[in-house]
Formats: sequence, structure tokens, C-alpha cells
Amino acid sequence: MGVAVGLFTAALINRSLGPSLRGVYAEMQTWVGLFAVLFGLSMDTAIYHIANRSIYGEDDQSRFVTIFSLSLGYAFLSAAALAIFVFLWPQRVSPETINYLLFLDALLILTMLVGNLIVFLQALGHIRYSAIIGVAQGMSNAAIIGYAYVAWSIDLFVVLCSVLLVQAVGLTMLLIQFSKFNFFRGNFSGFFARTMITAGFKQHIATVSTFVYTKINQLILFGYWGGTETGIFAVALSAAFYLMFIPMTFQTVLYPRVIHATDDFEVTIRSLRLCFYGWGGIVLLMVLLAEPILLVYGGKSFLQAVTPFRILMIAAWFLPLASLTAPYCIKVGAFYVMTTTALILGVISVGLNLLFIPKFSATGAAVATSSTCVLGFFLSLLLLGYLRKQSPLEFLRLRIFR
Repeated sequence: MGVAVGLFTAALINRSLGPSLRGVYAEMQTWVGLFAVLFGLSMDTAIYHIANRSIYGEDDQSRFVTIFSLSLGYAFLSAAALAIFVFLWPQRVSPETINYLLFLDALLILTMLVGNLIVFLQALGHIRYSAIIGVAQGMSNAAIIGYAYVAWSIDLFVVLCSVLLVQAVGLTMLLIQFSKFNFFRGNFSGFFARTMITAGFKQHIATVSTFVYTKINQLILFGYWGGTETGIFAVALSAAFYLMFIPMTFQTVLYPRVIHATDDFEVTIRSLRLCFYGWGGIVLLMVLLAEPILLVYGGKSFLQAVTPFRILMIAAWFLPLASLTAPYCIKVGAFYVMTTTALILGVISVGLNLLFIPKFSATGAAVATSSTCVLGFFLSLLLLGYLRKQSPLEFLRLRIFR
């Protein structure tokens, strides 16, 4: 239900903004995402790491207070950094980003708080309530955008206001739930803070690199080709990645299952097998239905996105597969190796984007993204095999052949 509501809302926004303004909105989202990643210090990964009660004990109250405090500090630091960047280098951003800077700073703060608290809730095993929050956020967004679409008109101001309200709804629901758990009675833990900061630093280059090879292409594309071409690519990218809700939901459930289990490697292999074949079949279907999907998602003005969308579905197949190995790697604390792998991918991605985008615009960005994701999957398998000293290729073997 939440996914259907999200797709409906995104379709209204795409149809209302058109390719040019949709490209500007994608640029805004990318700047917010970039500064959230740069100054978030991979706290989501650190949260999953300290959620392991067998290592760090049962004091969830102190975990919460520490996570909330650090998240708040990181969020305001990120917002300040974004403002300083825009003031010092206004030529690097669009005029709309300058005009809506206060909105973007507020969105950055709320996004980081909600994101980290959702991760903590999921790490504790409360998957159902986190899904309820997602549905409530989606319904709020749909109500605002739907009303604006019928009664007024949708522009960047309406979209930003809606996104801010959605994050406010999520934060309110999270704080209410944690209050019911009596988590606010906990104490700030210097030990937890140091552990999370250290773990985050170890993983941080990997997190930034992952953002680079999946999202930074929009900024490069905006710089070379402007808003319209960026809008075409942004719709193709968001449609392809939106469809990843199936394997990514599976990954959300997988994190607590792997972290608190002894058969962690076996669970990871079974998950890879299921998603490689099951999700791969769905990807093939989406490639065949690319044109009707984009007609619904964006309208006739975005039909140029069909080719980039089909190419990006390759990324949508392999990126979730690579992410399924992350819970095991994080559990065993393989942060340095993960960082090295992600750094290699980030460098390759930037190089491919700079090579293909000037010549092939949105299609070039799609080729660069998908190529990096495929390579990332193979590197994640090598890492998994290195850590476990077993072949991860067991996931290719179907049970019916045994």
C-alpha cells in the first residue's frame, strides 16, 4: 500500500513539474543527500553494529539517547555545511537551490533524524511499526500533493512543503513510540558514542562512495546538460530504484535476522539465491513493460526516459543483491575491507560518468550507473568469500538440482 501511494504521488509530481523542473528538484535532492551522507558519518551502519546485544549488552535506553543526541548534532552540522557551501559557491548550484536554501536545510535535519531513528527501530526488530510509519508518511504526502494537483498547481514550493511535512510526521510517530518504550529515561553513553563514531569512520568512505556511484551522476548530468536532461534521467532512476522496494524490504528484515543469528552465512546465501532468481525475473518483466510504466509514472513528456530506464533496471537487479551481503559484513566488523571496495567503485563510477555523460547524456549516466552496480555485486561476492573462507557462489545452485 505504501509503495502504491508513493508511486501515485511521484507520478503527480513528475507530470506537474515536467522534465526541466523535475531536473532541478533532482539536483536539490542530490545536494541534500550528499551533505547528509558526508556529515552523517555512516551512523546507520554504526547503529546496526551496536544493536548486537550479545556484544554490547541490553541497555537500549542508553543506546537511544546516544543515537538521538549524535543524530541531532550531525544533522545541524550538515545543515550548516550546506548553507556555507551555497553561500561560498553559488555558481555550483541552481538559482532554485539558493532560493529554497532554508527549506533544504530543514529537510536535511529532519531526514537525518528520521533516517537514523528508523534504522534503530528496525535494528531492535520492530519492522512492523517502521512499515506503519512509512505508510503514514506516504498517505500524508499523497493527501497534500493530491489536493494541490486538483485545487491549485504543483510547483517546487508545494513539493518541498509536502516533503517537510512527511518527515515531520515520521519524526513525531517515532518519538511517540520511543516514549512508550521509556527510552527517554536513558543516559547518554560515552562508550556507545565512541563506538558508533569509530565504527562510522571506518565505514564512512564506503558510504560516501556508494552515494557517489548511485546519485552523484545527477549533479554531473545537470552540469553538462541542464535541467531537462537531468529530469529525464531522474525519472528513469527514481522509477527503477522505486521498484527495488521488493528486495530492499527483504534486506530490512534480513539485518536483524543476521545480526542476532548464528547461521548468518547460510541465511545470506539463501537470501542471495532467492533474490537473484526471483527478483531477476521481475526485472526482466519491468524491462519489457518500460514504456507503459513511464507513461503512468511521468506521462508522454518523459518517454525519452525509456532507454535509460531499461539500462538502469540492470542496476536495480544487482544493487540489492550486493546490499544483501552487507548485514553479514557489518556483523563481523569488516569495515576497512568494505571501505576499500566502495572506494574503488566510487572512483570507477565518477570516471565512467565523466566519460559517458558528455557524449550520451542521460543514456551515458545510465550505462555508468549500471556498470558500476554490476561490478559492485561481483566485488561484494569476493568480499563475502574472503571473510567466510567459503565460496559464495553456492547461491547460484537451485534446490531442484540437488
